[in-house]
Amino acid sequence: MRRAPLSALTAALALTLGLAVTAEANAAPDSYVRLAEGAAAGDAGLQTAVAHFRHPEKDVEIVLYGVVHIADADYYARVQRDLDSYDVVLYEGVAPGSTAPTEEDKSLGEMQKVMGEMLGLTFQKDGIDYTRPNLVHADMNMDQLKEAMGGSTINPLGQVMSKEQMKTMLPMLKMAGRFGAMLMKSNPAMRDNFKLMMAKQLGNADLSNALGEKATQAILIERNKVVMEKLAAQLEVTRSGRIAIFYGAAHNPDFEERLAALGFERASKRWMTAWKIGAGVEDGAPAEAAPAPRAHEDEESGPRWF
Repeated sequence: MRRAPLSALTAALALTLGLAVTAEANAAPDSYVRLAEGAAAGDAGLQTAVAHFRHPEKDVEIVLYGVVHIADADYYARVQRDLDSYDVVLYEGVAPGSTAPTEEDKSLGEMQKVMGEMLGLTFQKDGIDYTRPNLVHADMNMDQLKEAMGGSTINPLGQVMSKEQMKTMLPMLKMAGRFGAMLMKSNPAMRDNFKLMMAKQLGNADLSNALGEKATQAILIERNKVVMEKLAAQLEVTRSGRIAIFYGAAHNPDFEERLAALGFERASKRWMTAWKIGAGVEDGAPAEAAPAPRAHEDEESGPRWF
């Protein structure tokens, strides 16, 4: 499918949400997020995919668990139940580095907060319990990410705005978000229309085109390499059961290629509704039960999701 280029602003929003979506009910085979239409006009759902992979010579199943970083609270409740059923969950979250975040870095988090308030959605960090014993951190820290990006900001807007412009934009963004949240809270139909507009705007678009080659390589590919190293270590000690990779849906097409190179083949794929628009659309079939999770070492707090 041909995809349209994204503006820097839309790229920042897509990065904040952890996705680049396909705006059609039948998404491309490698897609892990889609906009699904409901039975009646105005009913729709932004959906993320969960795919299971098996190896002909291993008794370990790998689960690519695509997620969106701002979603309905009940979506995260369903996600939590799934995560609790896996033996190991390799999870996303850029850990804090040795230096304080810059204004450009902070503004990306503010965009996430504003978007969540306007859409009436929950933050992933508030909807998921990261203290569960089966969760294993599998990501870079901020120092490593910025080094991979050549020292540039993680915010796509930093490519088109100066630091002073970003600093000026931040309070305006907060003010607009508060006003928009108040307005949409009193008008559910307006909120649904805004959700649908956002999903369609992000749909059928190429995130890498707006981020640029270096940022795409660092934010998506290099971080995926870290996950695969963690997965290799887990496969050395996990002889049976299920290992999940819990990351933003935009990462998963690359993960799928990497798993295929290791001999893992996709056995199933189901869809979960992350944003209910109007009456929404139904989830796919629930995953089967799994053995109880096992413990792991604690990780530092304060992650960031992309």
